[in-house]
Amino acid sequence: MNTINELYQDVSGQQKEDYRDYILTISRMDWENYDFNTWPGADLSYPDLDEDVNYDVWPFKPNLDEPHWINLNDIASGISRYGYANRLEMPDEIVGLDHEEAKKIFEGIKGIQNSHPEEFSTQINTYGFTDENHFLWATLALESSEEQAYEAADALLREATDKLNAEMDAQIEAAESGGLLDPISGIDMQTWAAANAKIAGGMDLEEVLKIIGTEKPIWDEVSAEWNARMSQDTTYAIVKVYGDAFTNSDIGLFAQTNADQQTSTDAITGDSALDKVKEDFELYIKIMCHQSMGSTQGKDAASILQEYGLSVSDWGMVGAHWTPKMATDTRMAQKMGEYMEKYNAEFASAKAGDDIDF
Repeated sequence: MNTINELYQDVSGQQKEDYRDYILTISRMDWENYDFNTWPGADLSYPDLDEDVNYDVWPFKPNLDEPHWINLNDIASGISRYGYANRLEMPDEIVGLDHEEAKKIFEGIKGIQNSHPEEFSTQINTYGFTDENHFLWATLALESSEEQAYEAADALLREATDKLNAEMDAQIEAAESGGLLDPISGIDMQTWAAANAKIAGGMDLEEVLKIIGTEKPIWDEVSAEWNARMSQDTTYAIVKVYGDAFTNSDIGLFAQTNADQQTSTDAITGDSALDKVKEDFELYIKIMCHQSMGSTQGKDAASILQEYGLSVSDWGMVGAHWTPKMATDTRMAQKMGEYMEKYNAEFASAKAGDDIDF
């Protein structure tokens, strides 16, 4: 019998003259009587495979007229391997449906799989599945197709985002070369933006001026000049630099100040409220909706943030954390819509959010 290395080669995509010797090798194999189930390493229970484990070669030749074959060990999912080996296909009853309709049907059947086995069996037969394994394989296939669609959409979003970022970087570089970002009275744009973020977050102006090392008359002049430059900048390069520094204000002269404040705050409150919102997208959308609905009810946005243990500066950093993710993740955008519908309804009443437990 031929060795595994002699038989297991992938020549797909090559010209026949390039693998003529290989054709002679596999022609000596008795393919008509070959049974992959009896090959070394075959496991008919189709377990999920661990990528860190080196399994025996488990070859499968899908078409006797083709020279190449595959190694089923390359398919980690047991049910996917089962489907490939048994040449399962999506039933005609499902193929004609759009993705969302099929998804609802699959979810409905899965919902009764364990609780109502007889009804489950009837349902899978109704939709053309031969048995439970066929249904499980099709479920995974549907999920995989959805994942691939999302990945394709995300790739387009990333491409568009990268293009916009490159264009903005070029505008910022031009602004720097043209002197639009030169410091004013020794105060650069990042410091000015971070200082404004601290003031918006409740830090006293005198403390901010002390950290910067300037006085109020100079601060007023600097602010007027930076505002004038931004209003005259049609490329929005200065606005971009300002926004980045405002939403991530713990930089430069304010970096150590924030570290001291955070240490003191964490000692009192335990885990940082800021970290919680950065780790929980649903919570982020919830707070966003609370602010939005609160504004229509005459509530102050900053006071709403305080109910969640956040400052205006914190909220800026949270936005800087989630915004780029939402710009390149279509699934996150879909979730955002679901969460907004949920929490806008929750905060629609005038007293919504009064009993927050954060």
